[in-house]
Amino acid sequence: MALIKDEAVVLRRLDFSESSQVLAVFTRAHGQQRVIAKGVKRATRQRASVGIDLLERGDIVFSQRPGGEERLSPLTEWRQLDHYPHLRADLARYYAGLYAGEAVAMLTEAHDPHVGLFDGLRKYLADLSSDEPGLLLARFLWLLLTEIGLQPELSVCTSCRRLVTEDRVLYFSSRSGGAICRDCEPASIEKFQLSVGATKITRGGPTDARGVRAALTMLDYHITEILGRPLRAARSMHATVVKSVSGGG
Repeated sequence: MALIKDEAVVLRRLDFSESSQVLAVFTRAHGQQRVIAKGVKRATRQRASVGIDLLERGDIVFSQRPGGEERLSPLTEWRQLDHYPHLRADLARYYAGLYAGEAVAMLTEAHDPHVGLFDGLRKYLADLSSDEPGLLLARFLWLLLTEIGLQPELSVCTSCRRLVTEDRVLYFSSRSGGAICRDCEPASIEKFQLSVGATKITRGGPTDARGVRAALTMLDYHITEILGRPLRAARSMHATVVKSVSGGG
């Protein structure tokens, strides 16, 4: 049985028993892994039974048998590096982190490493301490979709391939893979009209409040269509993160 050492962020957590947890973690070099942490919730004289929390980052060691990648891997060591306390101090920042973590968990494959995405997630969770959560989330989701090859095409109409501009009526279709111009829109069954500013995400991210809200709405719609259902954190994300964007209400 091989011992694997890596750096990881906790994406999901399920209480397995009174003293154990099943964790979905995103590791830097080994992708998403499912591990069972036995005894982490057991209280001692020196430590309360807090367990390992969502969105914690730490050094991880787990054991894995050859050919046993689809089984739960026993966690043998976890050393916390950061628990991002700012996420627990503000609802918008908390749900921005939670939504991003769930999106990574649902859109990445087990044992499929994405070093750039891991580094982006680590930076994103740290940056939530001071920067605008809506803008950060929009930029991170674009990075996620780019890393897994599902980023939408927003510079040209996906049907006629004409360049799109912000001053024209524009639609978005997840099944078509991106933007649709007004001339091609009638032929598309699945679509919704884009708000002004949404496509600025391709040029380093929207900076105005309207553009941030439009980009988050578009990206959440795209993720929902990819998965066939909304993320569990989607409603709370809209109620807190989107509404917290400067100029929102």
